[in-house]
Amino acid sequence: MKILFLASWYPNPEQPQNGNFIERHAQAVGRLATVAVLYVHSTNTVTDYDIQISKNKHITECRIYFPKTSSYRPFTKIKNYKKAHWKGYQKLVELFGKFDVCHLNVFYPAGIFATELKKKYNLPFVITEHWTKFLPIHPARFNPHEKLVIRQTGNAAKMICPVSEDLKNAIHPLMNHDRFQVVPNVVDTDLFTVRTPRPADRPIRILHISTLNDTHKNTTGMLRVLAKLSQQRTDFTVTMIGNHYEDTYTKMAETLGIPAERIQILPEIPLAEVATQMPQHDIFLLFSHYENLPCVISEALVCGLSVVSADVGGIREMITPENGKLVPAGDEAALVLMLNTMMNNLDKYDPQKISTAARKQYGYDAVGKAFLKLYSAT
Repeated sequence: MKILFLASWYPNPEQPQNGNFIERHAQAVGRLATVAVLYVHSTNTVTDYDIQISKNKHITECRIYFPKTSSYRPFTKIKNYKKAHWKGYQKLVELFGKFDVCHLNVFYPAGIFATELKKKYNLPFVITEHWTKFLPIHPARFNPHEKLVIRQTGNAAKMICPVSEDLKNAIHPLMNHDRFQVVPNVVDTDLFTVRTPRPADRPIRILHISTLNDTHKNTTGMLRVLAKLSQQRTDFTVTMIGNHYEDTYTKMAETLGIPAERIQILPEIPLAEVATQMPQHDIFLLFSHYENLPCVISEALVCGLSVVSADVGGIREMITPENGKLVPAGDEAALVLMLNTMMNNLDKYDPQKISTAARKQYGYDAVGKAFLKLYSAT
Protein backbone atom coordinates (compact mmCIF):
# COMPACT_ATOMS: atom_id res chain seq x y z
CA MET A 1 0.00 0.00 0.00
CA LYS A 2 0.99 3.62 -0.59
CA ILE A 3 0.20 5.87 2.37
CA LEU A 4 0.27 9.67 2.41
CA PHE A 5 1.11 10.85 5.92
CA LEU A 6 -0.31 14.35 6.26
CA ALA A 7 1.15 16.11 9.30
CA SER A 8 -0.03 19.22 11.13
CA TRP A 9 3.17 19.03 13.20
CA TYR A 10 6.51 17.63 12.10
CA PRO A 11 10.21 18.17 12.89
CA ASN A 12 11.68 21.13 11.01
CA PRO A 13 14.75 23.40 11.35
CA GLU A 14 12.87 25.92 13.50
CA GLN A 15 11.31 23.23 15.73
CA PRO A 16 13.47 20.08 15.54
CA GLN A 17 11.41 18.15 18.12
CA ASN A 18 7.99 19.27 16.86
CA GLY A 19 5.79 16.23 16.20
CA ASN A 20 8.65 13.74 16.39
CA PHE A 21 6.06 11.22 17.63
CA ILE A 22 4.34 11.60 14.23
CA GLU A 23 7.65 10.89 12.54
CA ARG A 24 7.94 7.67 14.55
CA HIS A 25 4.41 6.60 13.58
CA ALA A 26 5.39 7.13 9.94
CA GLN A 27 8.52 5.04 10.46
CA ALA A 28 6.44 2.24 12.00
CA VAL A 29 4.14 2.13 8.98
CA GLY A 30 7.06 2.65 6.59
CA ARG A 31 8.49 -0.72 7.56
CA LEU A 32 5.38 -2.40 6.15
CA ALA A 33 4.21 -0.09 3.36
CA THR A 34 5.31 2.82 1.16
CA VAL A 35 5.01 6.03 3.19
CA ALA A 36 5.44 9.63 2.05
CA VAL A 37 5.09 12.43 4.61
CA LEU A 38 3.74 15.84 3.57
CA TYR A 39 4.32 18.74 5.95
CA VAL A 40 3.71 22.44 5.27
CA HIS A 41 5.32 25.21 7.33
CA SER A 42 5.19 29.01 7.07
CA THR A 43 8.39 30.86 7.84
CA ASN A 44 10.12 34.21 7.42
CA THR A 45 13.19 32.48 5.97
CA VAL A 46 11.76 32.05 2.43
CA THR A 47 10.22 34.41 -0.15
CA ASP A 48 8.55 31.74 -2.31
CA TYR A 49 7.35 28.14 -2.04
CA ASP A 50 10.32 25.93 -1.23
CA ILE A 51 9.84 22.18 -1.77
CA GLN A 52 12.33 19.90 0.00
CA ILE A 53 12.29 16.11 -0.55
CA SER A 54 14.41 13.85 1.63
CA LYS A 55 14.71 10.19 2.57
CA ASN A 56 14.55 9.30 6.26
CA LYS A 57 15.12 5.58 6.87
CA HIS A 58 11.89 3.86 5.76
CA ILE A 59 9.99 6.97 4.67
CA THR A 60 10.15 9.85 2.18
CA GLU A 61 9.56 13.32 3.58
CA CYS A 62 8.27 16.31 1.63
CA ARG A 63 8.49 19.61 3.49
CA ILE A 64 7.02 22.73 1.91
CA TYR A 65 8.14 26.08 3.30
CA PHE A 66 6.24 29.21 2.30
CA PRO A 67 6.34 32.88 3.33
CA LYS A 68 4.62 33.76 6.58
CA THR A 69 1.54 35.96 6.23
CA SER A 70 0.33 38.63 8.62
CA SER A 71 -2.06 37.34 11.27
CA TYR A 72 -4.47 40.07 10.16
CA ARG A 73 -4.98 38.24 6.85
CA PRO A 74 -6.38 34.85 7.93
CA PHE A 75 -8.01 34.02 4.59
CA THR A 76 -4.73 34.65 2.78
CA LYS A 77 -2.95 32.43 5.29
CA ILE A 78 -5.37 29.55 4.62
CA LYS A 79 -5.19 30.09 0.85
CA ASN A 80 -1.39 29.94 0.89
CA TYR A 81 -1.46 26.95 3.24
CA LYS A 82 -3.67 25.01 0.81
CA LYS A 83 -1.54 26.07 -2.15
CA ALA A 84 1.60 24.77 -0.44
CA HIS A 85 -0.11 21.43 0.21
CA TRP A 86 -1.22 21.08 -3.40
CA LYS A 87 2.33 21.75 -4.60
CA GLY A 88 3.69 19.08 -2.27
CA TYR A 89 0.96 16.58 -3.08
CA GLN A 90 1.48 16.95 -6.84
CA LYS A 91 5.21 16.43 -6.38
CA LEU A 92 4.65 13.25 -4.36
CA VAL A 93 2.16 11.89 -6.90
CA GLU A 94 4.82 12.41 -9.57
CA LEU A 95 7.20 10.31 -7.48
CA PHE A 96 4.86 7.59 -6.20
CA GLY A 97 1.68 7.68 -8.26
CA LYS A 98 -1.74 7.68 -6.59
CA PHE A 99 -1.99 6.98 -2.88
CA ASP A 100 -4.32 4.38 -1.37
CA VAL A 101 -4.95 6.09 1.96
CA CYS A 102 -4.23 9.43 3.61
CA HIS A 103 -3.17 9.28 7.26
CA LEU A 104 -3.86 12.67 8.83
CA ASN A 105 -1.88 13.44 11.97
CA VAL A 106 -3.52 16.04 14.25
CA PHE A 107 -6.87 17.43 13.11
CA TYR A 108 -5.89 21.06 12.74
CA PRO A 109 -4.72 22.61 10.49
CA ALA A 110 -3.78 19.80 8.06
CA GLY A 111 -7.34 18.48 8.19
CA ILE A 112 -8.24 21.36 5.86
CA PHE A 113 -6.26 19.63 3.11
CA ALA A 114 -7.31 16.06 4.02
CA THR A 115 -10.96 16.94 3.40
CA GLU A 116 -10.06 18.62 0.09
CA LEU A 117 -8.29 15.46 -1.08
CA LYS A 118 -11.31 13.39 -0.18
CA LYS A 119 -13.69 15.72 -2.05
CA LYS A 120 -11.53 15.94 -5.17
CA TYR A 121 -10.08 12.44 -5.42
CA ASN A 122 -12.22 10.43 -2.99
CA LEU A 123 -9.02 9.60 -1.09
CA PRO A 124 -10.09 8.02 2.24
CA PHE A 125 -8.32 9.15 5.37
CA VAL A 126 -7.82 8.11 8.96
CA ILE A 127 -6.78 10.45 11.75
CA THR A 128 -4.29 10.07 14.57
CA GLU A 129 -4.72 12.65 17.31
CA HIS A 130 -2.24 13.60 20.04
CA TRP A 131 -3.34 17.06 21.13
CA THR A 132 -3.84 17.64 24.86
CA LYS A 133 -5.85 20.75 23.94
CA PHE A 134 -8.90 18.48 23.58
CA LEU A 135 -8.73 17.60 27.28
CA PRO A 136 -11.10 19.54 29.56
CA ILE A 137 -8.28 20.30 32.01
CA HIS A 138 -6.15 22.01 29.32
CA PRO A 139 -6.10 25.80 29.88
CA ALA A 140 -6.50 26.66 26.16
CA ARG A 141 -9.61 26.26 24.01
CA PHE A 142 -10.22 25.89 20.27
CA ASN A 143 -11.62 28.95 18.51
CA PRO A 144 -14.82 28.68 16.39
CA HIS A 145 -12.92 28.20 13.11
CA GLU A 146 -10.79 25.42 14.58
CA LYS A 147 -13.86 23.70 16.03
CA LEU A 148 -15.60 23.82 12.65
CA VAL A 149 -12.61 22.31 10.82
CA ILE A 150 -12.19 19.64 13.52
CA ARG A 151 -15.85 18.57 13.32
CA GLN A 152 -15.93 18.54 9.52
CA THR A 153 -12.65 16.64 9.33
CA GLY A 154 -13.57 14.10 12.00
CA ASN A 155 -16.97 13.37 10.51
CA ALA A 156 -15.41 12.79 7.08
CA ALA A 157 -12.76 10.38 8.40
CA LYS A 158 -12.98 6.62 8.03
CA MET A 159 -11.52 6.18 11.50
CA ILE A 160 -10.23 8.40 14.31
CA CYS A 161 -7.28 6.99 16.25
CA PRO A 162 -6.55 8.87 19.48
CA VAL A 163 -3.40 7.70 21.20
CA SER A 164 -5.29 7.07 24.46
CA GLU A 165 -8.75 6.16 25.71
CA ASP A 166 -8.74 9.37 27.74
CA LEU A 167 -8.26 11.44 24.58
CA LYS A 168 -10.90 9.39 22.77
CA ASN A 169 -13.41 10.25 25.50
CA ALA A 170 -12.62 13.95 25.03
CA ILE A 171 -12.97 13.90 21.21
CA HIS A 172 -15.96 11.59 20.89
CA PRO A 173 -18.65 14.13 21.90
CA LEU A 174 -17.52 16.41 19.05
CA MET A 175 -18.26 13.82 16.35
CA ASN A 176 -21.39 12.37 14.79
CA HIS A 177 -20.09 8.79 14.68
CA ASP A 178 -18.43 6.04 16.72
CA ARG A 179 -15.57 5.22 14.36
CA PHE A 180 -12.76 5.27 16.92
CA GLN A 181 -9.82 2.99 17.62
CA VAL A 182 -7.02 3.78 20.05
CA VAL A 183 -3.51 3.24 18.68
CA PRO A 184 -0.71 4.36 21.03
CA ASN A 185 2.45 6.31 20.38
CA VAL A 186 5.38 4.28 19.13
CA VAL A 187 8.88 3.85 20.57
CA ASP A 188 11.99 3.23 18.49
CA THR A 189 12.83 -0.11 20.05
CA ASP A 190 16.08 -0.25 18.09
CA LEU A 191 17.24 2.96 19.77
CA PHE A 192 15.94 2.49 23.34
CA THR A 193 17.55 -0.39 25.22
CA VAL A 194 16.73 -1.99 28.56
CA ARG A 195 18.59 -0.88 31.69
CA THR A 196 20.58 -3.26 33.85
CA PRO A 197 19.57 -3.73 37.50
CA ARG A 198 21.09 -1.19 39.89
CA PRO A 199 24.22 -2.31 41.76
CA ALA A 200 23.60 -2.26 45.51
CA ASP A 201 26.38 0.27 46.13
CA ARG A 202 25.09 2.85 43.61
CA PRO A 203 22.58 5.61 44.52
CA ILE A 204 19.13 5.28 43.00
CA ARG A 205 18.91 7.46 39.91
CA ILE A 206 15.69 9.35 39.19
CA LEU A 207 15.08 10.89 35.76
CA HIS A 208 12.66 13.54 34.54
CA ILE A 209 12.47 14.67 30.90
CA SER A 210 9.96 17.23 29.62
CA THR A 211 9.66 20.80 28.38
CA LEU A 212 10.00 21.85 32.05
CA ASN A 213 7.13 24.30 31.41
CA ASP A 214 5.83 24.83 34.93
CA THR A 215 2.19 25.43 33.95
CA HIS A 216 2.11 22.04 32.25
CA LYS A 217 4.79 19.91 33.90
CA ASN A 218 4.59 21.29 37.45
CA THR A 219 8.36 21.64 37.63
CA THR A 220 8.26 23.72 40.81
CA GLY A 221 6.06 21.11 42.49
CA MET A 222 8.57 18.40 41.61
CA LEU A 223 11.42 20.47 43.04
CA ARG A 224 9.56 20.97 46.32
CA VAL A 225 8.97 17.22 46.50
CA LEU A 226 12.63 16.47 45.79
CA ALA A 227 13.66 18.94 48.48
CA LYS A 228 11.52 17.10 51.05
CA LEU A 229 12.84 13.76 49.83
CA SER A 230 16.45 14.95 50.19
CA GLN A 231 15.72 15.82 53.84
CA GLN A 232 14.60 12.22 54.43
CA ARG A 233 17.26 10.24 52.56
CA THR A 234 20.56 10.59 50.73
CA ASP A 235 20.64 7.43 48.62
CA PHE A 236 19.46 9.01 45.34
CA THR A 237 20.32 11.50 42.60
CA VAL A 238 18.02 13.30 40.18
CA THR A 239 18.54 14.35 36.56
CA MET A 240 16.07 16.80 35.03
CA ILE A 241 16.27 17.50 31.29
CA GLY A 242 14.22 19.96 29.27
CA ASN A 243 13.84 23.35 27.64
CA HIS A 244 16.29 26.01 28.77
CA TYR A 245 14.94 28.32 31.45
CA GLU A 246 18.35 29.85 32.15
CA ASP A 247 19.13 29.15 35.82
CA THR A 248 15.56 29.56 37.16
CA TYR A 249 15.17 25.98 38.34
CA THR A 250 18.79 25.60 39.43
CA LYS A 251 18.38 28.63 41.69
CA MET A 252 15.08 27.29 43.02
CA ALA A 253 16.68 23.91 43.81
CA GLU A 254 19.42 25.74 45.70
CA THR A 255 16.90 27.90 47.58
CA LEU A 256 14.91 24.81 48.56
CA GLY A 257 18.05 23.25 49.99
CA ILE A 258 18.53 20.40 47.52
CA PRO A 259 22.25 19.56 47.67
CA ALA A 260 24.04 20.36 44.41
CA GLU A 261 25.47 16.83 44.24
CA ARG A 262 21.94 15.41 44.39
CA ILE A 263 20.46 17.15 41.34
CA GLN A 264 21.48 18.25 37.87
CA ILE A 265 19.25 20.22 35.49
CA LEU A 266 20.25 19.91 31.85
CA PRO A 267 19.03 21.57 28.63
CA GLU A 268 16.97 19.78 25.98
CA ILE A 269 18.79 16.95 24.20
CA PRO A 270 18.15 15.04 20.94
CA LEU A 271 16.21 11.78 20.99
CA ALA A 272 19.37 9.69 20.54
CA GLU A 273 20.79 11.20 23.74
CA VAL A 274 17.51 10.59 25.55
CA ALA A 275 17.90 6.94 24.59
CA THR A 276 21.40 6.99 26.08
CA GLN A 277 20.31 8.69 29.31
CA MET A 278 17.30 6.54 30.14
CA PRO A 279 19.00 3.14 30.70
CA GLN A 280 21.42 4.85 33.10
CA HIS A 281 18.53 5.57 35.48
CA ASP A 282 16.18 3.50 37.63
CA ILE A 283 12.99 5.54 38.09
CA PHE A 284 11.21 7.92 35.73
CA LEU A 285 9.30 10.78 37.39
CA LEU A 286 6.46 12.86 35.92
CA PHE A 287 4.23 15.20 37.97
CA SER A 288 2.25 17.05 35.30
CA HIS A 289 -0.99 18.95 35.78
CA TYR A 290 -2.31 17.40 32.54
CA GLU A 291 -1.03 14.97 29.88
CA ASN A 292 -2.23 12.78 27.05
CA LEU A 293 -0.07 9.69 26.46
CA PRO A 294 3.49 10.90 27.12
CA CYS A 295 6.11 9.42 24.81
CA VAL A 296 8.70 9.75 27.57
CA ILE A 297 6.77 7.26 29.71
CA SER A 298 6.52 4.65 26.96
CA GLU A 299 10.24 5.20 26.22
CA ALA A 300 11.09 4.81 29.90
CA LEU A 301 9.07 1.59 30.10
CA VAL A 302 10.80 0.18 27.02
CA CYS A 303 14.07 0.88 28.85
CA GLY A 304 12.75 -1.02 31.88
CA LEU A 305 12.46 1.94 34.23
CA SER A 306 9.73 1.94 36.85
CA VAL A 307 7.54 5.06 36.68
CA VAL A 308 6.07 7.36 39.31
CA SER A 309 3.60 9.81 37.80
CA ALA A 310 0.63 12.04 38.45
CA ASP A 311 -2.60 10.29 37.50
CA VAL A 312 -3.59 12.51 34.58
CA GLY A 313 -4.73 11.94 31.00
CA GLY A 314 -3.99 8.53 29.52
CA ILE A 315 -1.14 7.74 31.90
CA ARG A 316 -3.28 5.35 33.93
CA GLU A 317 -3.60 3.29 30.73
CA MET A 318 0.19 2.86 30.73
CA ILE A 319 0.91 2.13 34.38
CA THR A 320 0.36 -1.25 36.05
CA PRO A 321 1.39 -2.59 39.48
CA GLU A 322 4.32 -4.26 37.72
CA ASN A 323 5.80 -1.08 36.19
CA GLY A 324 4.92 1.89 38.37
CA LYS A 325 2.78 3.96 40.72
CA LEU A 326 0.36 6.88 40.35
CA VAL A 327 -0.46 9.78 42.65
CA PRO A 328 -3.16 12.46 42.44
CA ALA A 329 -2.13 15.48 40.37
CA GLY A 330 -0.61 18.21 42.52
CA ASP A 331 -0.49 16.10 45.69
CA GLU A 332 3.09 16.71 46.80
CA ALA A 333 2.79 14.79 50.06
CA ALA A 334 1.53 11.73 48.17
CA LEU A 335 4.43 11.98 45.72
CA VAL A 336 7.01 12.12 48.51
CA LEU A 337 5.43 9.02 50.06
CA MET A 338 5.22 7.18 46.74
CA LEU A 339 8.83 7.92 45.77
CA ASN A 340 9.95 6.60 49.14
CA THR A 341 7.85 3.46 48.63
CA MET A 342 9.20 2.94 45.11
CA MET A 343 12.81 3.44 46.20
CA ASN A 344 12.43 1.07 49.14
CA ASN A 345 11.01 -1.62 46.86
CA LEU A 346 12.98 -1.00 43.68
CA ASP A 347 14.27 -4.58 43.52
CA LYS A 348 10.66 -5.80 43.09
CA TYR A 349 10.44 -4.12 39.67
CA ASP A 350 11.96 -6.33 36.97
CA PRO A 351 13.52 -4.17 34.21
CA GLN A 352 13.41 -6.98 31.65
CA LYS A 353 9.74 -7.79 32.25
CA ILE A 354 8.79 -4.09 32.13
CA SER A 355 10.69 -3.67 28.88
CA THR A 356 9.29 -6.80 27.23
CA ALA A 357 5.69 -5.80 27.97
CA ALA A 358 6.26 -2.24 26.73
CA ARG A 359 7.90 -3.40 23.50
CA LYS A 360 4.86 -5.55 22.70
CA GLN A 361 2.60 -2.53 23.15
CA TYR A 362 4.65 0.40 21.82
CA GLY A 363 7.12 -1.21 19.43
CA TYR A 364 7.33 -0.45 15.70
CA ASP A 365 5.96 -3.85 14.74
CA ALA A 366 2.84 -3.70 16.94
CA VAL A 367 1.88 -0.12 16.02
CA GLY A 368 2.72 -0.52 12.32
CA LYS A 369 0.55 -3.64 12.01
CA ALA A 370 -2.34 -1.95 13.83
CA PHE A 371 -2.33 0.91 11.33
CA LEU A 372 -1.94 -1.39 8.32
CA LYS A 373 -5.02 -3.33 9.44
CA LEU A 374 -6.95 -0.06 9.64
CA TYR A 375 -5.85 1.03 6.17
CA SER A 376 -6.90 -2.29 4.68
CA ALA A 377 -10.40 -1.82 6.08
CA THR A 378 -10.93 1.64 4.54
